[in-house]
Amino acid sequence: MFIVSNIINAVAVVLHMLVSAYIFVVLAACVISWFRVSPYHPAVRVLNQLTEPVFFFIRRKLPFARIGQVDLSPLILIIALELVDLIVVRSIQQVAMGL
Repeated sequence: MFIVSNIINAVAVVLHMLVSAYIFVVLAACVISWFRVSPYHPAVRVLNQLTEPVFFFIRRKLPFARIGQVDLSPLILIIALELVDLIVVRSIQQVAMGL
């Protein structure tokens, strides 16, 4: 039974790492948006491809995500990702510990 517990715990750890990595991607996209960088630069294109679909979804579903010129969609996304990490990943870890 400990093998199943270890597998479930490993899944939780990988999910935690993926959520943390995506938070860093969102933060990098925010920092790059503050500077004049060519939108054709490969790093900028990759960051936009990874973040813009999610930002667009948040902007479309939550009209308060944009206040004037301030876009709050990255902040909303980071809060949602942290909630997923705290609730879902920790719940999976607790299930693994209970086995």
